[in-house]
Amino acid sequence: MAARTGSLRSQSEPWASSSMWTCDFLGMTTDWQSFWHFMGTDDIGRDVFSRVLHGTRTSLVIMIIAVTTAFATGFPLGLYSGYRGGKFDSLMVLIMDSLYSFPGLLFAGLIAVFLGKGVVNIGLAVTVIYIPLYFRVTRSQVLSAREELYVEAARAIGAKPRRIIFLYIAANVIIAIPVIFSLSAADAILTAAGLSFLGLGLEGDVPDWGLDLSAGANLISNGIWWQSFFPGLAIVALTIGLSFLGEGLNDILNPLLKKERA
Repeated sequence: MAARTGSLRSQSEPWASSSMWTCDFLGMTTDWQSFWHFMGTDDIGRDVFSRVLHGTRTSLVIMIIAVTTAFATGFPLGLYSGYRGGKFDSLMVLIMDSLYSFPGLLFAGLIAVFLGKGVVNIGLAVTVIYIPLYFRVTRSQVLSAREELYVEAARAIGAKPRRIIFLYIAANVIIAIPVIFSLSAADAILTAAGLSFLGLGLEGDVPDWGLDLSAGANLISNGIWWQSFFPGLAIVALTIGLSFLGEGLNDILNPLLKKERA
């Protein structure tokens, strides 16, 4: 009786309880549009809109974990390696190039199998893909910046390497990072959804676009297209939006493009 009451409450107030997207609803059937479910319900009666909405939060948390951790690791390593050079730089380049050569989804899947399921674990698994990207971009910027006159002047007045790296070079190199950040964020959304689609991501009761896309793909032949369509649409919309954001940031921050517009 309690389960039935909870089902009816969620049916009349789809925003009222998180059980809307975590529980199976007794007596409910898969349905296309209705007054309370304008995106329809899935094969066990859960509101598709609620799962897409809460799946946005899941995807954004994974994306934030992935790109911020990758930046916090790859950026300082690229700064130090590019400025120092020598054997340490050669070793770091070898390691990062080796990691970069792996297919991203395959590599993240291997890490996810090792770490296990969960939002944080999937975020860390996706992180490994983007550490080499931040390292390579940062290092290439440092290699040119360390020969600039302001760096030579800092050395001439006796500034320590750590001060030169983090005060002078980093401030000029970091201008390229927002573009990489937004583009890697878009790719992280796709990678996380791909892991869940393959069964390597989150548990089935967690609202996730990749999980819903995978579950709905098997039902398209039965005419239940909306269960996979709306999660897929959300993935496409967010990744395209982040990609456009990256292009816009590049237009704003790139000094060469500024000169062309002037």
